[in-house]
Amino acid sequence: MAWVEFAFPRCPACSRSWAVSRHHGCPTAEAVGHGGGLEIDPDRSRVRCTGCRRGWGVWETRFHCSCGRRFEAHEVEEAVREVIRVASLLARVLTQQARDLAEIRRAGEVSFRAWVSRFTDAVAGSLGAMAGRVVGSLLRALD
Repeated sequence: MAWVEFAFPRCPACSRSWAVSRHHGCPTAEAVGHGGGLEIDPDRSRVRCTGCRRGWGVWETRFHCSCGRRFEAHEVEEAVREVIRVASLLARVLTQQARDLAEIRRAGEVSFRAWVSRFTDAVAGSLGAMAGRVVGSLLRALD
């Protein structure tokens, strides 16, 4: 299944949430100023960091809010389950869209090949007819 961004659930202390969770303590934080974004594979309930590429189970995730509150996934279980559900739907839509685009591309290539074939047949036919007229004119001129 596809990896999709893992939203930061509503903080139990300050009620804030974000579209993307960040990996607290990510080794890449020094280079870019913040931890990598977290992505989730909803089918396997796995999370990975886009910065350091480390992975773990979704229920092992710890969240660190900017208000200073640290909380575990089980403390916001309903929100995490909703993130997994939405991520699963999104991943299915993205996968189907990729399949549809591949089919459109394939159909376009087949259509283009058929057009090129018809075009080259028409050009070859026209060149043959023109060559026949030229040869016929030359033969009549020689008579």
